[in-house]
Amino acid sequence: MTVRFTKPYRTAAAASRAVAHHTWLDGLGMPVPHLIAHHPQALEFQHLTGRHALPRDLPAVARLLGQTHTAAHRAALHAAHLDHDFDLPGIGTTAAFTSSRTARVRQVMASRSVPGPAFTTDQAVHVIESAADEPAAFYKDSNPRNFLITPTTITALDFDDLTPAPFGYDLAKLLVTTAMTHGPLPPGLTTEALAAYNQTAQYPCNPARLADWMEIHHILTSPYLGRNGYSHSWHTLRPIERTP
Repeated sequence: MTVRFTKPYRTAAAASRAVAHHTWLDGLGMPVPHLIAHHPQALEFQHLTGRHALPRDLPAVARLLGQTHTAAHRAALHAAHLDHDFDLPGIGTTAAFTSSRTARVRQVMASRSVPGPAFTTDQAVHVIESAADEPAAFYKDSNPRNFLITPTTITALDFDDLTPAPFGYDLAKLLVTTAMTHGPLPPGLTTEALAAYNQTAQYPCNPARLADWMEIHHILTSPYLGRNGYSHSWHTLRPIERTP
């Protein structure tokens, strides 16, 4: 008998989007759990035994992200422009990276709830808009809960979000949220994870750009502090104080 995991969705459209994202990632070679059944507002997946990613897993997860980002770029995202909406094959229209992120950054910063931001609102918007001409990979909300470490592989979980994004952007989300979950990362681990990512990414991300994206994720993830396992704020964890 197959053990199943059922994930509910608020709407049938959200469930259908998750199916499309799952299918697309599976086609790129990213390990994903087998989808057993698609109900109007729920998906049934094969249950896998494992654990969520820990800090020590970051280099291996980063390597997987680099591989899949490269596969996605070669398959479809080489044609994407990050300042325009883009039709992902089998998924449909995805919002422009720049406009969707700048709108959200302005909204969160206006709430004055971001602890110790490294950027002003205008500086954060400039960072995002400066990615307009960068090669496109994707963002799938990479956080430690969305990767399952099994005895044989690293399996990607949660298929709610999938949008074009610059190379390195989703890696930055993984690093920031792992620190927010587990506390300060060991010295050198961020460098090691970036090196692992760049070994497999078609377009390497440099340390300064990664740091930019980490600060953008600090802004965007701050509203979830105290929820979803995020018990540490990035402004107390960032390796080096940045000067705006």
